[in-house]
Amino acid sequence: MISTAFAPLARVTAEGVGRIALPIVVVPHPVGDRDEVLVQRRGVEIAALCAQLLTTSVDELEREFRDKKFPLPDALMPR
Repeated sequence: MISTAFAPLARVTAEGVGRIALPIVVVPHPVGDRDEVLVQRRGVEIAALCAQLLTTSVDELEREFRDKKFPLPDALMPR
């Protein structure tokens, strides 16, 4: 699990250690927020994604994540 700002780095790192199809759960960046309701909602969504990954077959996960790209959000791109 990683925020959108660091997802591309997570992908490169996974590939570097031979885990090209490593499932990566991407959460909105920044992770912190002052709105407690929003934080709770994000937590529920993230927990559901994690549960889905933990209950999905390795073969399915490999197909889904092998070629998945994680581009940087526009707000984080150098100008």
